[in-house]
Amino acid sequence: MLGLAGGAILVPLNTTMLAVSLPSVMGEFGLGPNTVSSLVTLYLGAVVVALPASGSLGDRFGHRRTFLGGVVGFAVASLLAASAGSFFVLEIGRVLQAVAGAFVSTSSAALVRQLAPPEQRGEAFGLFGMLVNTSAAVGPLIGGLLVAAFGWRSLFFVAVPVALLGAVVVGVVHAPPPADEVASPHTAGGASTVRPRSIDLPGLGLISMLLVALLITLRSLGDGRPAWAAAIIGLALLVAFVAVELRADHPAVDPRLFLIRPFAAAVGVTLLATVVLHATLIIVPLLVERLLAGSPATSGLVLLGISGLGALAAPFGGRLSDRAGRRGPVLLGMLLAAGGLAALWLGGAQSSTLIVAMLLSIVGLGLGLSGSPAQAAALESVRVDRVGMAASTFYTGRYLGGVLGASLAGAVLGTTVTSGGASLGFALLAAVGVGAAVVARGLPRRATGRA
Repeated sequence: MLGLAGGAILVPLNTTMLAVSLPSVMGEFGLGPNTVSSLVTLYLGAVVVALPASGSLGDRFGHRRTFLGGVVGFAVASLLAASAGSFFVLEIGRVLQAVAGAFVSTSSAALVRQLAPPEQRGEAFGLFGMLVNTSAAVGPLIGGLLVAAFGWRSLFFVAVPVALLGAVVVGVVHAPPPADEVASPHTAGGASTVRPRSIDLPGLGLISMLLVALLITLRSLGDGRPAWAAAIIGLALLVAFVAVELRADHPAVDPRLFLIRPFAAAVGVTLLATVVLHATLIIVPLLVERLLAGSPATSGLVLLGISGLGALAAPFGGRLSDRAGRRGPVLLGMLLAAGGLAALWLGGAQSSTLIVAMLLSIVGLGLGLSGSPAQAAALESVRVDRVGMAASTFYTGRYLGGVLGASLAGAVLGTTVTSGGASLGFALLAAVGVGAAVVARGLPRRATGRA
């Protein structure tokens, strides 16, 4: 668990740390809020495009191998971003980080699903979530201190030893299992042999183009440009993708997964919760540093509330869901998050950094309670041999939510940061939290694993 989390922390760590560096990047390259937010949207968009391939490759070649390849690739991409001489090169480094991060995210979740006993699966995802979310929690604080002392480039240098540590623990210290292959229901003579599954190249190509079209549509809407052409192309690609995948023997992403009610509800809740998280990670640092006269270190401390409480609450939410069902903790958590956001909308955002931090802690508590039960519900609702595909689909929903959240924040703030724009953003996010609570009603009501 520690080895997997050591690699998996790279993705949230480099998201939350980067949040507090956005004003510094804006100053160095002479950019506006909407432009610099592309460091978040491009990253999340590239993760979304790479996730389906990561799940298929993990199911085909083994999730441990894809994990190791992902962490090493992340280290190389981080070095490129740290040495970037222009904003364009920095964006390329972020995209390469995203591709590697997709492999790490999918493979680590699949390995936790395979190793955890059913009666403790929610607790296992809660522990894993705590380890990963702790990095997200301390990311803003560490990022603020590093930016203040060494500049924003230091954030990318820090990722290199962390990535190499995860690779060493999983690849060397912890010996691999006798057969590092994906589990399958097909066995011969009672032996645990596994038939390799083929890779759905047509499906992967179609879903990649579909996601790119969706990202272009969202980016165009955020920039105020016409988006009808990309939207029409995306709709045609969606129809073609569904038709191809329904006929494939081993689809890259099986549309029938969304006929499984717990899986569909878990993906929906996670998408909406991530809209809240990533929009907040953009709005709050700009609010603190531009309107409340705070420093990068101050904005890191303020964001510690949403990330820190989320990390601490994750194991409790998972363990509670093992005993009381997945629905209750998710429903409670999203209502708590919506309440904190509504308070920020009604005046908390204009009061002081202390009030903002306290209200963000309520939001983080809600997100932490709901995260691991939703993830457990999604991955336990599918067969073992489809865990990679299910994990990549689940994370695709998560990162699409991140893209939507970053795009929403950029569109609301526009070219300047104002108190009215920040309040409007929190009002919209409160409505998103209520919507996630409604979707959570599709999750299992009763505990399924513990006698």
